[in-house]
Amino acid sequence: MNKNSDSKKLTLIYLQNLFLKKTDKTHFLTMKDILSYLETKDIYVDRRTIYNDISLLNYSGFEIIGVKEKGGYKYHHPQRLFNSDELKFLIDSVATSKFLTERKSKELITKIKSLGSSFDSVTLNRNVLLGKRIKSMNDKVFKNLDSIYLALAFNNKIEFQYIHSRFNPTTHRVEHFSKNKRYCLSPFAVSLSDDNYYLIAFDNVENILKHYRIDRMQSIKILDDTRDGMEYFKNFDIVDYSKKTFGMFAGKEVSICLECPNNMVIIFKERFGDSAIIRPNYNNPDTFFVRIPVNLSPQFYGWLFGLENNVKIISPDYIIDEYKNILNSTLQKYTP
Repeated sequence: MNKNSDSKKLTLIYLQNLFLKKTDKTHFLTMKDILSYLETKDIYVDRRTIYNDISLLNYSGFEIIGVKEKGGYKYHHPQRLFNSDELKFLIDSVATSKFLTERKSKELITKIKSLGSSFDSVTLNRNVLLGKRIKSMNDKVFKNLDSIYLALAFNNKIEFQYIHSRFNPTTHRVEHFSKNKRYCLSPFAVSLSDDNYYLIAFDNVENILKHYRIDRMQSIKILDDTRDGMEYFKNFDIVDYSKKTFGMFAGKEVSICLECPNNMVIIFKERFGDSAIIRPNYNNPDTFFVRIPVNLSPQFYGWLFGLENNVKIISPDYIIDEYKNILNSTLQKYTP
């Protein structure tokens, strides 16, 4: 079998790649373009062969449309799995994801670009975003996720080490290290919050939920032990849980009543949805009362402080006292 005969067997593959890269809704190929391209691959065929190959590609579900023009036809493959705007969105999402390292982001962006035609390459060249983002230091996010989902599927506990960070005053550098301690927990859900993946797991020793950044987990081992806390998660709603949790720091759930200006109602509706119970303040028509369920943590108080003095805690009293202590402690740091 000669070289030309072997090459002809690849004609359909070459044609499919040609139409994927060199055509789209607005770009076409003439028969002359097609024949010239095949000649660069050492394939010499006539028009009738191309017509038959186009029919075979159409029959297989790869649509090639011929459009009549003066002097003949022009052809294109108009449909794409993703259009240009969707590819841009995917690239921007990858580029701005903090849980991916810069290397993995570039790798994924290159793959996404290959889904478009060559005419999309300029508009899809969006790597400039990468250099301005804080990226993950762990390139094993996907592997970690696979291990966690596998443990979930087989109802097993997991064991892992966790990466911590500290500033070394001697070297003037941030050091990343993992303690010898291995954490043994029952995984129950994965949550994406503030551009980071978090594991939500049950600690049967302390009988509480805990959160761990998945990009900081390492040496994950799936254990033979069956997960604990199933009764706890029987009616667990991860969406509702995420609304109540600030910065993915777990805490005791409490119901808090706040007094807020009327123009801030959207903040609570967007954050808590129907969980925010709102009622008017009949003593002051410029404000309203809102009762919200939160997992109490220092991050909640930080969120509250970010709303400045527009919001006032009404109840419970021990939350008011705790917030006062935090504010006073902070103020003392700046008092001579």
